[in-house]
Amino acid sequence: MLDSTSRFLLSRQAKIFLLPMFLSIVVCGGDGNSLRVFAASSLTGAFNEIAQAFEAENPGVKVYLDFGGSQRMRSQLEFGARADVFASADAIQMDALVEQGFVAGFPVDFALNALVVLAMGNGPVNEIADLARPGVKVVLANDAVPVGSYSGQVLENLSQDPIYGLGSRFKDDVLANRVSEEPNVDNLFQKVVLGEADAGIVYETDTVKALDAGTMNILFIPIPDAANVSARYPIAVLEEAPEPELAQQFVQFVLSDIGQTLLNRYGFSSP
Repeated sequence: MLDSTSRFLLSRQAKIFLLPMFLSIVVCGGDGNSLRVFAASSLTGAFNEIAQAFEAENPGVKVYLDFGGSQRMRSQLEFGARADVFASADAIQMDALVEQGFVAGFPVDFALNALVVLAMGNGPVNEIADLARPGVKVVLANDAVPVGSYSGQVLENLSQDPIYGLGSRFKDDVLANRVSEEPNVDNLFQKVVLGEADAGIVYETDTVKALDAGTMNILFIPIPDAANVSARYPIAVLEEAPEPELAQQFVQFVLSDIGQTLLNRYGFSSP
């Protein structure tokens, strides 16, 4: 049985553990001039531009953007973080918030994405089959985040369809080569670019990001359309949004021709 000193220390440790999560949650809004948007990491470039364009059309308005894995964004909202808009990289995280009453109205799909293999240019992976070769270092996203879940689906598709000639153990062999699981696609991308892994599975939009950044010595290997996924991105105004009307304007701006053009520039397709 714990004595009072032990209970105090455990309580103190629990508070210290929880503190970093909530230090990153800034409560703003409610003044009619600011908007907080929670969005998937893969939307970083596009949403930064969309926010700037929205501010330009609405003088005096400031859009605050928080990016991270969609599962992490959802968890922060469940733990009490305040935001006006949530843009997820899959329906699973959004649906969970809908079921719990965190979403006002109905989410709407605003972008499509797909997956591609990212590999070091001078490494051992030059085609999809190489992901299963013994000794290859593969990095994937955690199954709890959209890109990780999508990657699992792709590997399963490649394993099950004999047309690709990869064999039914392909997925298992790739997973056996996994050296880390990342919490979002940005971390995964950096692991490969920095040479900490030979290859990984990322979004097609990351090819645009790499070209824009002038990233050298990397290789993108396409995944056959029939085995790939159509990653649908939903967006919604949150039930406790401090600025619901402004939030709805932002959602409509994302869906507008201007918003879709900016998303297309970063490699997203329109739904």
